[in-house]
Amino acid sequence: MLKLSKTKLILSGLLLMLSVYFLERFRLIIGSEKITGTFVFYIEEIVKEEKVNFPIIEYNIKDSTYQFRAKENTTYEEVETVPVLLINKSPNSPLLYDLSSFWLFPLFYFFLPLLVWVSFTMSYVGKNEIIEIGCKSPFFRKTKKP
Repeated sequence: MLKLSKTKLILSGLLLMLSVYFLERFRLIIGSEKITGTFVFYIEEIVKEEKVNFPIIEYNIKDSTYQFRAKENTTYEEVETVPVLLINKSPNSPLLYDLSSFWLFPLFYFFLPLLVWVSFTMSYVGKNEIIEIGCKSPFFRKTKKP
């Protein structure tokens, strides 16, 4: 029988979400190839009635030249080199491999589940209660702190 307080329950949810995040990021890195690309130019598009600039990154593999559109409103100087990660060494699946695009931006997708988890835990588990998790039915239940 595992007994978790409100704090331990929130921290275990956070640990689970962060481990999923890092496993997904490392899954993308393993088996991929890191190359250098070059910023070429910006394209301007209208997204939701707002002008947005998308940088175009160009990279070469063997005798072929490829281009892809990076995350919007990222600023680069002309002919600036940027790290590119080719997923599964495929030239058709590039990702920018920098701190903001590869590591920080995907973290925003984990804020909503974390917020839901913290809200659920704070509303479900009372001040003087703990959660008991076991193998028999019911698998978890609330009890008073000893």
